[in-house]
Amino acid sequence: MATLIGMQDISKHFIDSVTRRTAGTLDYALREAGPADGAPILLLHGLLDTGASFAPLVHEIEAHQPGQYRFIAPDWRGHGDSDSVDGSYWFPEYIADLQMLIDDILPTPDADDDSNDDSIIMMGHSMGGQAASLFAGLRPERVSHLITLDSLNVPDTRAQDVPARYRRWLDARRQPPEPGVYTSVDTIAERIRARYTELDAQQCLTLATEWSRPVDEAGARRMHFDPWHRIPSPYGFRADEAKAIWREVTALVLCIDAGNSPAQEYMDAAEMAHRRACFQDVRHRVISECGHMLHLQKPDSVAEHVCEFLARTRSD
Repeated sequence: MATLIGMQDISKHFIDSVTRRTAGTLDYALREAGPADGAPILLLHGLLDTGASFAPLVHEIEAHQPGQYRFIAPDWRGHGDSDSVDGSYWFPEYIADLQMLIDDILPTPDADDDSNDDSIIMMGHSMGGQAASLFAGLRPERVSHLITLDSLNVPDTRAQDVPARYRRWLDARRQPPEPGVYTSVDTIAERIRARYTELDAQQCLTLATEWSRPVDEAGARRMHFDPWHRIPSPYGFRADEAKAIWREVTALVLCIDAGNSPAQEYMDAAEMAHRRACFQDVRHRVISECGHMLHLQKPDSVAEHVCEFLARTRSD
């Protein structure tokens, strides 16, 4: 097992290792840790988060299986240090960005070299799990293992809600949203704590620092994500379309959910089971007494399930 100092080093290095990659017309920020020849794990964060939130989980996975994985965590478009777009966000663009990043970072090997496997491990939290699951169905040959963390739970868009979505989007086109500005990082941490009650004060302060940037010497901070993410697109989530894509997934799938997640209120257990059943080979785990940010609250428990799962192969 890696020494404690080594594990601390990989976690800190992961947070600080921001580099830039191009995805189409956008510059993407991403973090990396682990050996270059390790099995690649693509870590995909949720809405309004950044890749830095995976640091505790990287630390724990490294503690369980030191030196085995290359961790890669981009900030989605309009999040953290990645470029924003001019206007609203269309969900399929996340998947297109993901394809371009994978092609750039982890290109397919030479067709004549059958000794290399070009499939990767994908792990996504919340929105990141949604994007990862769709990519895994659209490009099944590229994904060997798919891990979702408290994800796949976006409610189906009701037709009667569409007019209001359109009007809110049109209103925003007239008067674009402004980024939130707060008096201090502590104020932001308090707001995060109110939303994610499962996190302790230090975890909320760490997120508040990552999710914001200073705007003056008095300590005021501006949220470091594009406020357009708070405006729903006119086109909502269509569950039947997602299920059709999930049925194309050939990867081994692990769905880890949080026992106390507010996402349980989005839909009933039967619908969640029906969504998981779309996958050809799926395992489901629930971490009890845990909220939505399970990779921050209980990274040790998540890592234990993940490492056990990654030891599986198709022949198991």
